[in-house]
Amino acid sequence: MIWTLFIAIVVLCAIGLYRLRQLRQRAQRQQRQQALSQIRLLRQLLEQAQRHRGLSFGSMSGEHALEARRWSVHQQLQQLLASTAEYEASLYWYDSWHQARDLWRQIESGFEHESAEQLLMLHNQMIGCLLQTVEALANRFDLVCLGRLAPQAEGLWLELLQNIELLGQSRAVGTGIAANRQNLPRWRDALDALKVQIQAQSYAALARLISDPDLRTLVSQPVREAEDTLDILLERIRVLLERQPSPGVHSLDFFQVATQAISAQLLLVDILLERLAAGGSQPRRSEPSGIR
Repeated sequence: MIWTLFIAIVVLCAIGLYRLRQLRQRAQRQQRQQALSQIRLLRQLLEQAQRHRGLSFGSMSGEHALEARRWSVHQQLQQLLASTAEYEASLYWYDSWHQARDLWRQIESGFEHESAEQLLMLHNQMIGCLLQTVEALANRFDLVCLGRLAPQAEGLWLELLQNIELLGQSRAVGTGIAANRQNLPRWRDALDALKVQIQAQSYAALARLISDPDLRTLVSQPVREAEDTLDILLERIRVLLERQPSPGVHSLDFFQVATQAISAQLLLVDILLERLAAGGSQPRRSEPSGIR
């Protein structure tokens, strides 16, 4: 009788532990999915903030044809920021998120009294804070290394986002130079430095992505398109820097070429994030509980 009772208790404990493990795994999957939803919204914010920066700097540098587009992007940014209210309780714990919101308020109020250069710097700081928030979420929920010691191919989305910021900065500075009001040695030096960074980092990330056998079929065509648009952008930067004092590239054309290069890499980010959301690659170790 005692042994029967003992065996029954052991069985019930085993069933309880199994059920508890299932509930914990389900909670972890839900937390991971919520983190990915936050990251995808922040990725949209990054795209529009970068676009707003380029349009603002170009418009304030003399290309007034960009102003209507800047205002349209401004409205999209406002809508996206309003959409973050759903995640405010989670994002609240990240100082970089609060800094990004504060910087956006400074940008909004600065158009009446700040210079184009000061607004560019504020945009850069805001976008840097958004990237820090994305990186904090990625590290907390193991969305880059995926339970291993080094970043995995599916986790290259974060590096791509960081490289895209180099393209975004080059778009803003190059558009200002092409508009000719910002055609000063310090801006040409800044654009040349960005070109060197892009050449050193962007192609390498794309090569690592396409070298992964599990991803090659999925990303081969988008990677080729990203490389092609990157080639075109770097060529336009070369022309812009060499043909002085009068730029050899129209500001609207430069903005569009840079935007195509950025969009091609954002597509790869979206593909990788969608793969993670679909469960294409799961972390091996336990994830921290609770979104903060």
